[in-house]
Amino acid sequence: MAGVRSFYRGVTPLGASHTAAVPIYVDSDNSRLKMIPAGSGTAETVIQEASGAASQSILTAAATLVAQDSGKTFYLALAGGFTVALPAPAVGLRYRFFVQIAPTTAYIITATNLAGLVFSSTGGDASSITAFTGVDIRFVANTALIGDSADFWSDGTNWYCWAFCDADAGITVN
Repeated sequence: MAGVRSFYRGVTPLGASHTAAVPIYVDSDNSRLKMIPAGSGTAETVIQEASGAASQSILTAAATLVAQDSGKTFYLALAGGFTVALPAPAVGLRYRFFVQIAPTTAYIITATNLAGLVFSSTGGDASSITAFTGVDIRFVANTALIGDSADFWSDGTNWYCWAFCDADAGITVN
């Protein structure tokens, strides 16, 4: 399999991306791997942090995410639950959430124009897939389990989500 093996750290490219070229570069100011998604003008998306790994954060309180948080993995870590708001849809934004502490009050992730799938298991071989549209997903109190997760990404108009839970109804959509 062929692929990119290294990046040259040089001057940050200027200008907008277009359908034939999407600049991917190492930012000379902070050593982050970034790209300018097609159709976004000159808006940058962080692909990888300077440490060489996508950044991670443990959340223990309500939060409103911004575009600069794109690419991060968030661990939901307060049994009392809280709400996390995603920013308005923008090309290339993506976020990942994992339940680190099973909630006794729901973890709620809100987004506009949200659509996706919830994959759940009954703890055995049976499983279900539920398509949805809505404004938030909820890791349900006293039902969601450690390791349940949800991935969000945007095309600039909508938020898309794949959510995974071990217990039936561990994740609901409103």
